[in-house]
Amino acid sequence: MNNRETVEKVSELSGVHLDDCQKVLNAFEEVLSDELSNSKDVGRAFDKVIKVMDFLKNKKR
Repeated sequence: MNNRETVEKVSELSGVHLDDCQKVLNAFEEVLSDELSNSKDVGRAFDKVIKVMDFLKNKKR
């Protein structure tokens, strides 16, 4: 799934406008990238990413 397909699917599932989804996903990618770049311990950075993903998944329920 490419970026555009991801944005379209998120927009469809969430009911959020396509442009807004693109902004949010771009920001999320930047946050994750910064976290991984600035982490001294890559394993801990991935743990943080997984925690964020779990939070978002549980928020949906």
